[in-house]
Amino acid sequence: MAITRVAPGIVRVERQPLTFSQRLYIPQILAGMMVTLGHLLKNLVNMKRMLIISYPEVKRVYSERFRGRHILTSREDGTTRCVACFMCSTACPAECITIEAGEDERTREKFPVRYDIDLLRCIFCGYCVDACPEDAIYMTRDYEMAIDTRARAVVGLRDLVVPPNFPVDPMGYRPYYGKIQKSGTAGGTGVGQPLRQAPFDDDTAPNPELYRGGNA
Repeated sequence: MAITRVAPGIVRVERQPLTFSQRLYIPQILAGMMVTLGHLLKNLVNMKRMLIISYPEVKRVYSERFRGRHILTSREDGTTRCVACFMCSTACPAECITIEAGEDERTREKFPVRYDIDLLRCIFCGYCVDACPEDAIYMTRDYEMAIDTRARAVVGLRDLVVPPNFPVDPMGYRPYYGKIQKSGTAGGTGVGQPLRQAPFDDDTAPNPELYRGGNA
């Protein structure tokens, strides 16, 4: 290509005829292959310094507040904490949460008859966790969500609801109230744990090991 400036802000582009070697494309292909071969040989002689991990034997360690697979937490009596208030689906920018509400005839409390999350639409922003007034939805550190059909990308109550004794450490992205004990329950702020405002005197410093990946 020959580019000629003919006026301020105006250029003229003229196509130049290809040479014989350029029409063959062989030299350009060989040059690209030599670049790839050079990187391959460099990595073979410096395998210990390669920036890779042997997954799944070695898994990268992510932040404590990593936003992964969603869960719906339960109370001590086994009922879900979700009250079908639709605040999570309203806050969701991807519109991936579908909720249908029912009503308990005894307590007149609402509960989700249907709670679906389309993981293919979800952008894992955590807005649903921030919007939930009941601490019902958390995002775990589970990132292994391989699927083979689009239908399996839609997870419902059977996949989301966890028992009351679900392990909470490490959980992932959830409402942050400081360093607290939850007495082995998955949801809420724990027994006798009032909400506190930062700064927290009993908070520990960030752990750099959580952000160091691979087998380092």
